[in-house]
Amino acid sequence: MQIQKGSDFLSINLYSLQGNKAKPSLKAGYIPELAHPDKVELSSMTTSRQLPEDAIKHNPAQFFFSTDVNASLDRVLDGQSQEFKDAINHIFESNFFNNTSDFTDEERSELIEMGMAKAKFLAETYLKDKDASQFLDTIHLLAGVSKTRKVDPATGGVSYIELPQKPQGAPDDYINPSKLMERFDPEAFKKYQATETNATERASLLIQFVKKQRFHPEWRTTYLKEQDSLMQNLKNTPIPNRFEDVDASNLSQFESQVKERMAAIPFANQDLLKRNLTSFIHLLGKNDSAHA
Repeated sequence: MQIQKGSDFLSINLYSLQGNKAKPSLKAGYIPELAHPDKVELSSMTTSRQLPEDAIKHNPAQFFFSTDVNASLDRVLDGQSQEFKDAINHIFESNFFNNTSDFTDEERSELIEMGMAKAKFLAETYLKDKDASQFLDTIHLLAGVSKTRKVDPATGGVSYIELPQKPQGAPDDYINPSKLMERFDPEAFKKYQATETNATERASLLIQFVKKQRFHPEWRTTYLKEQDSLMQNLKNTPIPNRFEDVDASNLSQFESQVKERMAAIPFANQDLLKRNLTSFIHLLGKNDSAHA
């Protein structure tokens, strides 16, 4: 996944967030809507990013998930205010993929609930029916991804399940040959990984595998079925949300009812949720009158 903060664009591998010893590595690239050149691996992000209560000056991160997912988000972002864009990315950064290491599973689950409520507010307040529905479907998918979070007990590294990746404009049945190699020829894949600094040998190994997989059409069929099953499972991930029915007609009403719900229900960390809500309100507050 990729991340942007302020005017700097950073590329991060959210699927493999390593421990505290990694150093930043630069990588060039371009993504529509997020056209900023500076990138760095998420493995270099070793400190927690607690949002302050007064988050008016905080610029939430922007993430890259996959070509298809970001294309869907770009359609929603097109023509919207910067505050709206920041609010969406605030959900990803602080609710779904929060980098704070000492949250409990229950606290993370509650942050996801709050994120779903905030997404519903954005959809109902800023978007038309079709866009709102597609946006919420995408949000639910990413909430499902956030539920796959795993921590390596030995290294402290954090990983999330990887969404299917394909180049922009590639057909639906596109498969990265290296992914197919990793799945069905692990020995060849180990050699492929070991040649990371030797482009010629790396290309040769990939060509050899492509020739080999022509005799195993079942590999593609199986892989595509597995990827389809993965996406369906993520889309259908149960996401409990005790804020689901709060009034989203305007920001003030939304804030009031969310706070009432928090007071009435014994959440694990009330203060965490209050800070999270406050930072979201600050992001949108100055433009809310246009949508009330």
